[in-house]
Amino acid sequence: MGILGHAANVREIPATILLPGFMAEGTLQVRGMLQTYINDEQRPVLSLYDASLYGLEQGNPARSVRVPELFLRKSACQVIAFQEMFSQEDVGLKPRSERLAAYTSHYVIQGNFHLGTDALIGDFIEAAKSWFINVTEAAFFTLFTAQAGILSDAPLVFLHRDAVRMHHAL
Repeated sequence: MGILGHAANVREIPATILLPGFMAEGTLQVRGMLQTYINDEQRPVLSLYDASLYGLEQGNPARSVRVPELFLRKSACQVIAFQEMFSQEDVGLKPRSERLAAYTSHYVIQGNFHLGTDALIGDFIEAAKSWFINVTEAAFFTLFTAQAGILSDAPLVFLHRDAVRMHHAL
């Protein structure tokens, strides 16, 4: 048990994280609500346990690395993907969704982007108050020739707002 008995509040959730040219897979130890944990500005680093890191770009010598714990700066994480959907309270999905494509430096993410009822499609990413934007039913495409397999889809994604270079409706 952890300090003050908080060990019971920890959930181990498998996650795949896309960074520029890399994909990391492992387990996040989430305390409290998933949305709050990922967007917590007091914690700028995620710890991914029992992690595998894959260098995706051609010629990257870090083809595959396995470590007990990998530290990832949230600002470098373009996508945090989950292979299961969680409750509305846990994820904080906004009431309206729009089918969009978003482009980062290395990936195209297509899916249902969740935004507020009054949000404009053109500026909702810039106006987002949290670091990560919710996307459901997401599909991923690389903007480079990958040397290793990449995640192709996920039912739930948190997309870093600062990684998005442009977006459009589908």
